[in-house]
Formats: sequence, structure tokens, C-alpha cells
Amino acid sequence: AEVRSGDIVASLPPLQMADMFNKASAILDSGQQAIQNVTQASANLDSISGKIDRGQGTVGALVNDRQLYANLTQATNALHGTAVSAQAGAVGFQENMEALKHNFLLRGYFKSRGYEDSSELADNAIAHLPEAAPINQFTFAAKNLFAQQDSAKLKNEKSMHNGGEFLANNDFGLAVIEVSSGKQGDTAKELLLTQARAMVVRAYLVNNFGFDDSRLKTLGIGKQSATDSLGDWGNVRILIYPAGTQAPRSTASPTAISSPAAAPTRD
Repeated sequence: AEVRSGDIVASLPPLQMADMFNKASAILDSGQQAIQNVTQASANLDSISGKIDRGQGTVGALVNDRQLYANLTQATNALHGTAVSAQAGAVGFQENMEALKHNFLLRGYFKSRGYEDSSELADNAIAHLPEAAPINQFTFAAKNLFAQQDSAKLKNEKSMHNGGEFLANNDFGLAVIEVSSGKQGDTAKELLLTQARAMVVRAYLVNNFGFDDSRLKTLGIGKQSATDSLGDWGNVRILIYPAGTQAPRSTASPTAISSPAAAPTRD
């Protein structure tokens, strides 16, 4: 529009060239620093590469020393071979033990003692009875259940049917098969015997009555005084606890069993 006398003309502040120079200088400084950083990194990488090429340091030795590489490869192969051999040996030992169990010279031994695999004794074992009071219990004289005083072989399984039927037909939180022996005999052997008897009784109940077998635990307590026992052979108790009862912590592995070859029995 035509400007008249007395009008005000709007304008912008003039561009300061000094500011432009300052900004351009800052940009140039940043770019120069970036170039220096890249140059330094490149130099470091060149230095590392050079050391590797000259065989300096562990990496350099691995890259350049063919003998060291060959030794490492040989050692790795040897370790692998040892592991494979050990695994094969373990499998072979297990197969041999299974064969021995069915050998006619030792078959009578396993049959007489009432079970085959002693490694299963701790599978469902607990360290002690729960603190809660049982809602029911069944007690049997060991002499009425087992074939011999030093054996875990059952002879009168049907006498435990009341206990098995109760487990199958009633709601419960936990059940424990507690087995004791008399006051005579070696302490370690009697403890092992009671653990084995508890395992055998559990297996019979699980195989013949339908219930949640994860809630049926075993506890072999070894020798007991005559006042606590129904005879010289000890007792077997099936203790049933109410819903919500938690199982105590499992026990350690049972006492190692002596070699069956020490006293073989013929069928």
C-alpha cells in the first residue's frame, strides 16, 4: 500500500553476521571432533589388528599359533571322548545290574528281600511325621505282614485292605507309612529294613487302590523299644492326615545296601 506521511513501516531485526559466524564455527568444531574420534578408533583398531598379526596377546596366540590351536582341539576332542565313554560306562553298568537281578544265582536274593532297586527307597521318604494330628490310622504287626524277620517281602497283603480302601474312598491331605523294627539287630541294617518295608507297603497300596499316590509318603524309623512294638519284628502304621497337611522335607538318601553278591540265595 502507498505509504502516507506519518505511517509506521513494520520491519524485522537485521541479521547479525557475527551470530552466523559463531554458529558456523561451532558446527565446524563438532565436525572436527567427530573426525578426530573416528581417526582415533581407527588407529586403535589398527593397533589391535597389528598385535594379533604379530601373535601378541592371548587372541594373537590363538590366531597365529597353529600348535596351540591344535592342542586345544585335541584336548577338546579328548574331553568329549571321555564324556562319551563315561556315559557308555554308566549305561553298561546299569544294564549289567539289571541282568544280575534276573540271574538265577541272585534272583533268589532279590526275591527274598522283597524288592530290587535300593535307589528307590528315598523317592517318597520324609524326615519325620507331620505335626498335625492324624484323622485315622491303621496299625499292623510287622510279623503278620512279612515273610521273614530280616525281609521286606510281603506275605499277608490282604490284611492291609482296610487301610487301602480308606485311602481310596476318603478325602485326605497326606498319608504316611511309618515302619519300625524291634529292639534287636544292627542299627543301620534295621533302619534300611524299615525303609525298604515302607517302600514295599506303599507300592502295594498304590498298585491296588486308586488314590493320589503323590500324597502317600514313607518313613522308616529303624529300631524301637519293645514297649512301642507289636512284637519283635516291629510295626507298620498307615497314618492319614486331614486335607491341607503338607509333607515334611524329604530325607537324604537311605543307608547304602550291602552287595547282593555277598550272600546269594537260590530260588
